[in-house]
Amino acid sequence: MNARAGVDSPAESLARKLAEELERYGIASQVSECQGVALVGIWSVRLAVWCEWGSQGWRFRWCLNDTSERWTYTSCPCSAMETAVRRLVHRYQMRHIQVYGTDPFATGEVRS
Repeated sequence: MNARAGVDSPAESLARKLAEELERYGIASQVSECQGVALVGIWSVRLAVWCEWGSQGWRFRWCLNDTSERWTYTSCPCSAMETAVRRLVHRYQMRHIQVYGTDPFATGEVRS
């Protein structure tokens, strides 16, 4: 349930849809939900994507940097699923290069 007016939250189903789309690129993730907010964890590259209610509706939100004193976040409306997937695939690629020193699409670890 969502605290907003006691309605069922779509967060988990939106997060699962995002995870399914990422899986099409070979990107493994885990989905969890609690109190109307869902998390898609792409733990191999230390990336957490939140599905939450924002000022302009349901959105996916994730951090652009890995670890720093000042975190920088970006978001994408859940209604723009293809855009969110494209941006997250790119973020995954950049994080993979940063963490492991290899491009997962060039090495065939994931599908491009």
